Amino acid sequence: MFGFWRLWLLATILAIGWALLCFALTHDRRYLRRVLAIVRWSAGLLIIVACFWLIFRLLR
Repeated sequence: MFGFWRLWLLATILAIGWALLCFALTHDRRYLRRVLAIVRWSAGLLIIVACFWLIFRLLR
């Protein structure tokens, strides 16, 4: 399971870095919106998984 999270973290960091680099080179604000979308999606996934983990721990 930790392998999945490390892979997810690596992919998220690479995607954010790519978008920020593209923004730095082009000054196109669409790349900043992509960064925001990636961060929101990752945070949402983290919150959902944390809620299920907490429910599982409380029921156990």
